[in-house]
Amino acid sequence: MHYVWSNRLFPQNNLVTTDGKRLQIINPGVINNDAGPDFFNAAVMIDGDTWVGNVEIHTASSDWMKHKHHTDSRYDSVILHIATKIDAEISRSNGEVIPQLQLECPI
Repeated sequence: MHYVWSNRLFPQNNLVTTDGKRLQIINPGVINNDAGPDFFNAAVMIDGDTWVGNVEIHTASSDWMKHKHHTDSRYDSVILHIATKIDAEISRSNGEVIPQLQLECPI
């Protein structure tokens, strides 16, 4: 999925977050090969507002809690969470909900 995201190998038109907001990918960010969010310095537009920060990717959104990201301040700068299966709402350590994109990984 990291390869799919970083190379934008998915349809770019008509993207929406799981809560129905328009999403445009300006820059997918730079892959992080160390601890912390998967991509640094990404830029997205959500309902006309530009957000710059980090992106995290999981197979299922519930993995966010399994990995304890909701209690780890390194993940407070995540502006978009991407998962193949959206099965939970996710939040920063202060309880603020993070936008999510459901994205299938092509074979």
